[in-house]
Amino acid sequence: MAWDGGPVAVIAGTPYDSGLGAALLQAQGVPAVPYAMAASPDEQDALQYKDPGALSAAFHDRLGRLRAQGTPLAMLFCNSLASVVDHDDTAIPVVSPVTVYREQLPVLRSSLAVTGNANAALGVERTVRLANPDHRVLGVSDPALVRGIEAGDPEAAFAASHLPTTLRLAERLGLDAVVLACTHFTAILPFVTAACALPVIDVGTRLVELTRRAAGLGNHD
Repeated sequence: MAWDGGPVAVIAGTPYDSGLGAALLQAQGVPAVPYAMAASPDEQDALQYKDPGALSAAFHDRLGRLRAQGTPLAMLFCNSLASVVDHDDTAIPVVSPVTVYREQLPVLRSSLAVTGNANAALGVERTVRLANPDHRVLGVSDPALVRGIEAGDPEAAFAASHLPTTLRLAERLGLDAVVLACTHFTAILPFVTAACALPVIDVGTRLVELTRRAAGLGNHD
């Protein structure tokens, strides 16, 4: 069954992750249009750290214009952006990484959260502390891995990163799960699952599932 409610807006930090999110939705029968808030990871990080107020205003302005165009739904396909902008009250419904954190993490005792920058790590920790203060979260951010993925060879970027070693550490610590809390890291999901025996929660994949559900296209529990 295909959805006829109009294209979903995929809002993310860069053309790479907005395009990835749109492609994943399209592969599931959901029309989608990507919208990047910046041209590169460096520009997105600069906006988040130097002028988050302006970034939030631009985000809400984009949602307002999408509503005027008749766009029914948005998927916020960027963990760090979701941690910076207020999206509890928006012009159109927004499916967010925070939704995934609230759903997945409270039922676990511990996790390794791998993020693309410190803002995303803050978003995970803040959500967990509010939902389950007893949850132990080990947070690691790797902006260089994001840039390596955007360079066009996710497998090489994964191999050159700290992540294989960090995954082994998570196993030794006996953590319950690994959380890929950066939508760029959906591109390296097969390499992560092959390198790690722990359950892996890929926020990007779950965002697509939740967006399909919000569009009325089947149940994904």
